Amino acid sequence: MALEQDSGDQLRDASGTRLRRLKGRLFEVALLGATLVGILSLVVLFGYISFDAFQPLTASIRWYLLYFGTVVTPTAGFTWYARRHPAVRTANAKAYAVMFGALTVTLAMYVIADSVSPYDVLIYLLFGTVPPLVVSIYAHVTNERTYTGPLMPIAAGVGLAVAALFYGVFRPFMGILAQWIAYFGITTLPVAGILGIVVTRRWSPRRGVITATAVLLGTVLVAGGLLGVGIDPSFWIVVFSAFVVPVGYVLGSTVLTEPAGRIGVLGPFVLVGGVLVGATLERQLGIQGLESFLTPALLLNSWDGLHASNAGVYPQIVGSIVVVGFMALLAFPVGISAAVYLEEYAPKSGWGGRLATLLEVNIANLAGVPSVVYGLLGLALFRNTFGFGTGIVVSASGTLGLLILPIVVVSAQEAIRSVPDSLREASYGMGASRWQTLRNVVFPEAIPGILTGTILALARAIGETAPLVIIAVATTTYTPPEGLFSSATALPLQIFAARSNVDPSFRHGIVPATAVVLLVLMLVMNATAVAVRNRYEQDI
Repeated sequence: MALEQDSGDQLRDASGTRLRRLKGRLFEVALLGATLVGILSLVVLFGYISFDAFQPLTASIRWYLLYFGTVVTPTAGFTWYARRHPAVRTANAKAYAVMFGALTVTLAMYVIADSVSPYDVLIYLLFGTVPPLVVSIYAHVTNERTYTGPLMPIAAGVGLAVAALFYGVFRPFMGILAQWIAYFGITTLPVAGILGIVVTRRWSPRRGVITATAVLLGTVLVAGGLLGVGIDPSFWIVVFSAFVVPVGYVLGSTVLTEPAGRIGVLGPFVLVGGVLVGATLERQLGIQGLESFLTPALLLNSWDGLHASNAGVYPQIVGSIVVVGFMALLAFPVGISAAVYLEEYAPKSGWGGRLATLLEVNIANLAGVPSVVYGLLGLALFRNTFGFGTGIVVSASGTLGLLILPIVVVSAQEAIRSVPDSLREASYGMGASRWQTLRNVVFPEAIPGILTGTILALARAIGETAPLVIIAVATTTYTPPEGLFSSATALPLQIFAARSNVDPSFRHGIVPATAVVLLVLMLVMNATAVAVRNRYEQDI
């Protein structure tokens, strides 16, 4: 009897094991199916948009053969070679990142400074960086780290507040300077300082000073040469400082310090050179190319609601960059600071602990509030309370900042909470203060998670339409914003407005092309945050 009972138990156990395995396999298949359906849906959607935007059937076979021979084949061959050699692959990825990243930053910096005014940017840059720099120098001289660390962000905030309060006093004096000097101050000086610090940490202080001085003198020579031939050097100062200098430093140091992979720096040049050769041959041979709606006119012109060939979204691109950029300056410092307080400084018991818990619950709930509600909040706050004009940059940025603030706080809290307490206790055991522990231990571990929340927040904010409509942001403008208190619009609003145009070429050409521009802009912002996050993860 005992033997029969044991056999029965074994049979039931075997049957239960097979059933659990079957459930696991079915669940795995269901997950795989859901993933494939989601990916396929996105591919179909993006394919549909790209088909309308690029019009691939309008190009001849010769055009496809030309670019296959000048762009696809050389780039694919070089990439295949790079992937077989780890050192070359690393150098190739670094070259692509620095070239296209620096190009994006250069264009964004010039567009924002040109629309907002380089003098305004210089004022806020000086008052936002000089006070923390003074505190840092004091800390270095006196070796005081307990209070000077938390004082640096406070000093930056006070400096920005002073700049805002006395803007009318400082602005006339700044206006005396030539415009190219303002661009020199907002691009060349920061780049020279950052590069000097990098070289100092990597090699020696002497080389750092020489590098910073070379950047300053090189930019002055570029400006002087252009002024000598009667050309305004403002744009070229930005290009030299924010593109040529970083690219030259990264590629040059890669060639000198990584001999095994130095050939990898040629990757971007192979791609860009192939595009230029293909474009030249296309023009010389008279080959029929794409009749795409995604043209330089779309990127550089103002809006034209009558003729699709003349329609441009340059003011909308600038408006999106300015609104989202100022939103990030407003929301991210506040959100991360709030997360740091709630996780590191807020009391865990008593009335203070109950209040902190109540705040955390409400912040988590606010992350799920519909965006239309935030539009009403922005309307009540910025229009009815502060009396700001309708559709200005400050109102739009502030409303979107309120929208993403709970996301930033919650994601930053989770990232800080994930840092093991053993690391904090080890830091305290070595005599570090709370600020030193936060700066040297907690933040380096938490930054990848914080940047993940940043990516999610940017992705949500740049595509929002309802809050901007509620606060009366114009759907169409014909000039880029000229300051934080000027009117502006964004790409999602222009897509929304162009969709109702009676001309089919707008609905099936301009709208998809503008959507592609919006997606590229979003991907560039996200890719920048991802690159920074991955860099911190590698350092960890």
